[in-house]
Amino acid sequence: MAEPAGAIKHDGIVPSMSYKWFMGMWSWDSWKADVALAEFNPELAKNNMRALFDYQIKSNDDVRPQDEGAIIDAIFYNQDYSRGGEGGNWNERNSKPPLAAWAVWNIYEATEDKEWLEEMYSKLMDYHKWWYTNRDHDNNGVAEYGSMVSEANWKTNEDGEIIKSENGEPVLDDEAVIEAAAWESGMDNATRFDKEGSGKEDVGVKVFENKRNNEVVGYSINQESVDLNSYLYAEKGFLKLMAVKLGKDKDEKTLTEDADKLKKYIQENMYDEETGYFYDLQINEDGSESKLLVNRGKGTEGWLPLWANAATDKQAKTVKDNMMDEDKFNTYMPFPTASKDNPKFSPDAYWRGPVWLDQALFGIEALQNYGFNNEAMKQTKKLFNHAEGLMGNAPIHENYNPLNGKGLSTKNFSWSAATYYLLYKNSILSNDPTTQDAFK
Repeated sequence: MAEPAGAIKHDGIVPSMSYKWFMGMWSWDSWKADVALAEFNPELAKNNMRALFDYQIKSNDDVRPQDEGAIIDAIFYNQDYSRGGEGGNWNERNSKPPLAAWAVWNIYEATEDKEWLEEMYSKLMDYHKWWYTNRDHDNNGVAEYGSMVSEANWKTNEDGEIIKSENGEPVLDDEAVIEAAAWESGMDNATRFDKEGSGKEDVGVKVFENKRNNEVVGYSINQESVDLNSYLYAEKGFLKLMAVKLGKDKDEKTLTEDADKLKKYIQENMYDEETGYFYDLQINEDGSESKLLVNRGKGTEGWLPLWANAATDKQAKTVKDNMMDEDKFNTYMPFPTASKDNPKFSPDAYWRGPVWLDQALFGIEALQNYGFNNEAMKQTKKLFNHAEGLMGNAPIHENYNPLNGKGLSTKNFSWSAATYYLLYKNSILSNDPTTQDAFK
C-alpha cells in the first residue's frame, strides 16, 4: 500500500515492493487489485481508482487536449506533470486495457454505494468514448491498440536529437509506436505484436495515423485486437448497469445498441471456424480488407470474448476445448499466455508463455460464464496446487512457468495475490464470477 505523496494524491496499491521500478500505480494493475479489495477494504479500493483518475486527461490539457478522457498507463511519486507526463517516466504515451468500469461496478456491488457510481460514471464514460475517438482508425466502432502523440515516438540521432523531415516535422518511429501499442495491451512482448508478423501473407504490424479535423490525434496499429474489443464490450455492460442505477435512460439505450453491433462483429469477424478460437483481425488503411491472424498462433486473448459474454454457445464450446487441450493451454500450470503449440511459445519469456494470473482468472471466469463449471473447478485447483510454493509459505510471483509451475519475475505481486483471492472466493467457495451480466 502507498499513501498520498509527491504526485500521487490518493492512497493505493503498487504492483510489488520487491522490485525498484514498481514504485508507482499502473492502471490495470490497480483495477485488478481493487476488485479483490472491494469487500474487505473498499475505501482503499476507491482511493486507488481515484489516484489514476486524478490524472485523467482533460480538454484543457497543456500537452495533449486531443486525448480528453484518456487514463494514462501509470503514475509515479516523482513524476513531472507540468509537461503532461512527457518528462519524467517512460510509458505515459499509452493507456491500458479498459477495465475501469469492471472495477467500479465490483466495488459498488460490495458497498451498494450509489454516490460512488455518481462520482465515477461520467469519468468512465469519457474514458470509454476516448477509445473510439482516438483508437478507431476506420471509424467502424471497433478499436485498436496504439499510442498517443508523444515526443517518445520520434526518431532521434546518435546525440538524442529529434530527426526532422524536409518540411521540419519530426519523423515518426514506427517501432516506438508498436512498442507503445503492445504496452497499451498490457501484454508487452506478446507474439501477436511482433513487427515482422508470421508467414508470407502477413504484412506484419503497421502504424496508422488517426486524425480528427485533419490533425493527428493518435496512432493505431493495423489490427483490431480481440481482447481490447471484448473488454470494451464488457465495459458497455458495466456502464449500462450503472446507467440503470443512475436513471441515464439515453445512455442505457445507446450502450445496448452499440454492444449489439460489437458482439456481432466479434462473433462474425474474430472467430476461426477451423481452429475453434478467437484471434486479432488485421486491417488495411481504409478498413476495406482484413485478415484473421490465425497464423500468429493462439494466446490468452482468444478467451476474452467468453469472459465478456460476447461469444455464442457454439463458439464457447470450441474455445473451451482449446483451453482444456494438454497440447495447448491445459499445461501443468494452466493457461500460458501463448498456447503450447504456438511456434513462438517460450515458457519463461514474460508474455510469450508464462502464466499470468489475471489472464488465468479471466479464463476461469470465461468457463464459468458458459456453464463449464467442472472444467473451471479443475483448472482453478491446478492453479493453486501447481504454483511453486503457493500452498506453503513461498511468496506469490508475478507469473509462473506453465510446464513446471516455477515462480518467475517479481515476488509479492499484487494482482497475482488479488487473483488468488478472487479465485478462492468466486470459484472455489462459490460460482460467482466478476463478469458483466447486463448482456448475455
